[in-house]
Amino acid sequence: MDSAAHFPTSVRPTTWGLLGGLGRRPAGKHLGLPLRLTLPAERTGRIAELAAAEQRCRPFFDFRLHLDGPYLHLEVRAPAEGTGLLVDLFGPAA
Repeated sequence: MDSAAHFPTSVRPTTWGLLGGLGRRPAGKHLGLPLRLTLPAERTGRIAELAAAEQRCRPFFDFRLHLDGPYLHLEVRAPAEGTGLLVDLFGPAA
């Protein structure tokens, strides 16, 4: 697998979006931090690979994956100055 660090920022959202359901962020109370998504558990392997590659490129991101039966709960955090990069990766709040 190619590391996300090798992709230009403009390509990474498409890579995350290919997982289905990750192309848009759910609306939040404020800017949406932390970003939280619930997905089918069968996507865990690919999401973990992408998260690890992204963290090698941007170690200030904090990815948390929680398996709950048939669901994967993904939480992504970034410092305030990294909020724009979250939008670049996952798109604007829906």
